[in-house]
Amino acid sequence: MNRSKLYRSVAVVVAAPALLSGCASMGDTSKTMIGCVGGTLLGSAIGYLKTGDARGILVGGVAGGMIGCGIGSYLDHREEKLKKLAEESALKPEFERIVMNDKTGTGFSKDASDDVIASQVSLAGVQPLFASGKAVIADRNKLKSLQYFLKGYVEDLAPGSKIYVVGHTDSSGSAAYNQQLSEKRARFIADQLVAVGADPDSLLYEGVGESQPIASNETELGKARNRRFELIDVFVSEKDKAKKLNEVSDQKVLQVASAKKSRIENVTNNLPTAQTTKTTKQSKPVTQLPEPKVALSRRSTDSLELGGVPLASFDADYVTAALGEAEQDYGFSIFSQAIADDAPLLGSCAYTTPVAQSSLKAYSGRTIAATEVKVADSPKNLYGTTWFGMADKTGVTLGPVGMREDTLAPTYTPILSFYKNYDGSALKPDYEYPVNVETYRGDNTVLVRMYAKDDNALMKCTDVVYSLDGATATKANAVIYQQDRDLMVKAFKLKLVQG
Repeated sequence: MNRSKLYRSVAVVVAAPALLSGCASMGDTSKTMIGCVGGTLLGSAIGYLKTGDARGILVGGVAGGMIGCGIGSYLDHREEKLKKLAEESALKPEFERIVMNDKTGTGFSKDASDDVIASQVSLAGVQPLFASGKAVIADRNKLKSLQYFLKGYVEDLAPGSKIYVVGHTDSSGSAAYNQQLSEKRARFIADQLVAVGADPDSLLYEGVGESQPIASNETELGKARNRRFELIDVFVSEKDKAKKLNEVSDQKVLQVASAKKSRIENVTNNLPTAQTTKTTKQSKPVTQLPEPKVALSRRSTDSLELGGVPLASFDADYVTAALGEAEQDYGFSIFSQAIADDAPLLGSCAYTTPVAQSSLKAYSGRTIAATEVKVADSPKNLYGTTWFGMADKTGVTLGPVGMREDTLAPTYTPILSFYKNYDGSALKPDYEYPVNVETYRGDNTVLVRMYAKDDNALMKCTDVVYSLDGATATKANAVIYQQDRDLMVKAFKLKLVQG
């Protein structure tokens, strides 16, 4: 046997056990084992016939194994391999699977095997990979270890997959600075992936700064966990195969990116807590609130006249309670931090800052823009609709409000309008505020969080919770506004304007 044939034979033998181990370790039935063997060997054979080299055999074996063993077994094997690689590279990995279906939209799970469209590994260094404020890794040993891991990551990617690289920071510094720094770091990781063999056309990257924390930034340990990057393998799903698609589109990666931005954990992991203390054993507990993050503007005699209450006396759980706390189908609780901590979360936009907007980019630097959304692709009550409510004697309209049904990504930029002493006849509002909008998925609900674009606006920010079942009244609505030199809150319902 000549040397080239020997290498090809060895590649077939190596490709099969690598995937079969995922099936065998799960204690599957003999039918599944037969499927794994058949799928892996058939895929390897097809790969060999197409390319005539070991790389084609390995890639074909991976693809065949995904079909024969199933996505779950493929991911079990891949995650186990990446865990070992990470340990050898002084990296700390955390895995999640991204699920999307028509009934529940997008979710995140540790071990799902159905409707999985992507696999994510979040990586932080045992020692910080990046020096403070730096976007490249200068330490040669750290860089060598990183490249070792990335080479293993690329080697057995399924055919047609795309790699989405996401850079993150903690909350030190401004949101805009952190977004820019995280994007440069994500690009650096993408460059390293290309250096170890990744196809540049299969790479996309984004820097989301501090906006997607996995831990509280109130502790040094939490900050260390948040300084990380993620590699997301977006692969050809069973639904894609049914549509005869053999390569992941940029729009599918954009769906994953949008779903990550709408995770409610992005809000709950970043919320401050009220601190409760006792001065003596006999005294009643005293609750101390942190300073709000929305800024007061210059003193003004103007007023929205909403009849609200001071922020300090407002119910801290009003917004989070409306979102729901039920367990999701994907096996996690929406408010994991709220359950774990005794201190109450302050679920108001007054205690957070606007997210610095980021864009998904191809490796070439081209920004990936979303395709136009049709009414049928939006929740039936949130397709560019207008909402109205009365706050004391002031009429309030909000609209247009719209979003994608699958990822809840906003599709409109709404305006909040205020009509003082409203009697139904006013044609022009007394105050009108364009807003920046963020959306977050709850339990069959969505939080629409809005911040006034004008720093001098009397309305500072607003939280609205909508039901995703088509309800024509909001579950919660809280407007944070300035009155004299005080921050006030007014909670009231908004109703869908029909016709």
